[in-house]
Amino acid sequence: MRIGTQLGIPISKIVGGNSAEALAWKTWVEGNGGTISQALLDIFDINFFIPAKANGNILTELDRFNVYGGLVGFEIAARTNLIKNAHYVTPVSSPTFDNSGYRSSGTSYLNLNFIPSSQGVKFLRNNNIAGFVTKNPAFSNNYRGLGALDTNTGNARYEVSRDVSRLTGWNNSFAQRFNTNTVTSGYVFCANKRTAASGTGCEDLLINGNSSLTNNASSGDIGITHFELCININGSPTGSFDIVNHACSWHGSSNLDYTAFRTIVSNLLTALGV
Repeated sequence: MRIGTQLGIPISKIVGGNSAEALAWKTWVEGNGGTISQALLDIFDINFFIPAKANGNILTELDRFNVYGGLVGFEIAARTNLIKNAHYVTPVSSPTFDNSGYRSSGTSYLNLNFIPSSQGVKFLRNNNIAGFVTKNPAFSNNYRGLGALDTNTGNARYEVSRDVSRLTGWNNSFAQRFNTNTVTSGYVFCANKRTAASGTGCEDLLINGNSSLTNNASSGDIGITHFELCININGSPTGSFDIVNHACSWHGSSNLDYTAFRTIVSNLLTALGV
């Protein structure tokens, strides 16, 4: 009987219960004082943990990955990292949380409790990727998406933000660059990647699969936590808060299989009804 083949669900999942990775995340959620329903845990397992582990360059290349969308009633689970028991997200000044994820209500944001210089294992100064996912976003105003500006350790800035008609970013440098290949429908991945300290194409600013390579040299580590729905400037949130929902966000190594990651995450969000 080909149950797994017919339904697209691995037979081992049906017979043996949830994967070790899904069960670990459930334990972390409960340790943070929350719960996750079995139905939602199955969705995460089938659509994220199992295919991400099978890929080999997703779970092993991330420091953090939070899914915010599709978790109404389970906000603690949304704030709990799926990769390891660390970097529990803190909402500040009551951002709006609904089925589409988190958005700023004007001055509110998320503290990701992730300091790259001291806590980055996969996300490093010269080897990194970070970003967030929105759905049907506008590129009509300056919305700060994710990152920090730290003038105390090398005057470094890491940011990925939607700007008027473009994506804008810095990657551990003071050199800004842009990607004008905007996409305004469906799940839109906004990401910032670095593969080396300097050299041709060492930086890449990505809108979905649309690449914008540059060669800006890195200037320093980030010694303060990254914020989301704005950026952190020496411990304080900047303006231009993002009022468009973030369905998820992540930090990891440039070795992340970004193409496969996009497919898996898109499937997960669809399964969650986001």
